[in-house]
Amino acid sequence: MFTDVIGEVTGIGDIVDKSTTNTPNWFLPLEIEDTNNNTLKCALWGKYAQHMVSYKQNESHNGRIIVVIQFAQIKVFKGEVSISNSLSATKILVNEDIPEMNEFRKSIVDGDCQSSRLTHLSSQSSHSISDEFLVLSERIRLDEICKKNEECYCVVLAYIISIENETKWYYNSCKLCNKKVDYEGGGTFWCSKCDSHVKSAPPRYKVTVTVEDDNGFATFIIFDREIFQILQISAVDLKNKSHKDDKSESIPEELNMLLNKRFLFKIQISKYNLEQNWEKYTVLKISDDEQLINQFMDVNPNVEEHDVEVVSSNESIKTPPEKETDLSSSIVIDEASEGNFITPSKRPIEDAITCGIDEGTSSAQHSTNKRKAVIKIEKEDKGNKE
Repeated sequence: MFTDVIGEVTGIGDIVDKSTTNTPNWFLPLEIEDTNNNTLKCALWGKYAQHMVSYKQNESHNGRIIVVIQFAQIKVFKGEVSISNSLSATKILVNEDIPEMNEFRKSIVDGDCQSSRLTHLSSQSSHSISDEFLVLSERIRLDEICKKNEECYCVVLAYIISIENETKWYYNSCKLCNKKVDYEGGGTFWCSKCDSHVKSAPPRYKVTVTVEDDNGFATFIIFDREIFQILQISAVDLKNKSHKDDKSESIPEELNMLLNKRFLFKIQISKYNLEQNWEKYTVLKISDDEQLINQFMDVNPNVEEHDVEVVSSNESIKTPPEKETDLSSSIVIDEASEGNFITPSKRPIEDAITCGIDEGTSSAQHSTNKRKAVIKIEKEDKGNKE
């Protein structure tokens, strides 16, 4: 579900490359605040993160940074709401000379728009392992993977039920770039990535597994860092052990320990998956932590994110006007097609973060295949404010 927010950026973290490939995937945590001192966590990805950092480094913004984020994705975990940009629809406006921002500046309590309140968010507090699985990525079922039509990161809970034995469970790698190398004979290898010969090519994990949940099956590829995290034995040591046991061509017993165990998987649905119809998905992170898994299951256990309906007491944010507003901006990020711009909502952040599951909507009202909750976004009511 999507919403619009307007607020002041009061916290910003370090931009980090979260990619496990050669293509950067930038991540930037933000904290924004409205005129009622309600704060909201925000995660910016890709070029949105890069543009925000560039703007912050440009001292011409003169103090406070006011943002409007349109078509932001809402994430809800145990009553705590955060937002992030979508891959293409989100639009971000910063310190624009438009009525909504001008009205916001005038309503700032202390009236001092020139004194920045920007603080630094530590990477530890703003982006934890639990955030990786519970907040920052979309939660889906295995049968929904094939329905995705754009690049994204998703989290699934599933069991490993088999390990592919038609391919090796490791590959010989270049020490410099970790990419696969080709054996040339005579104890030398060739790395096409580095365009050079290498004499040492240590093995690294590349394990192809079949996973299963209550709704389907999928094929995942798990690489070195994630396998080592679970087994606590390197591919080098495991290969040497297999040679000593004369079982170098079979799946090691240590890898078979993964079978029939439940894991959280953060996977990437890449451009290659979509364009080539390649149904083997790369695992970026994996966890068998029971507390984390229980927390994952506690997040709306009868609801998937795409089943959540937003009901707002304010004007609808779903229908944009026919004409696009012509604005010049220090930073305008819009990857959507023309005509998707809408006038920023005047709703404060509190309307986006005061969310709760409607108790009148129970699982008994829906089929087991399509359970739905209603999240209401209410106007601020100071009399009922906790």
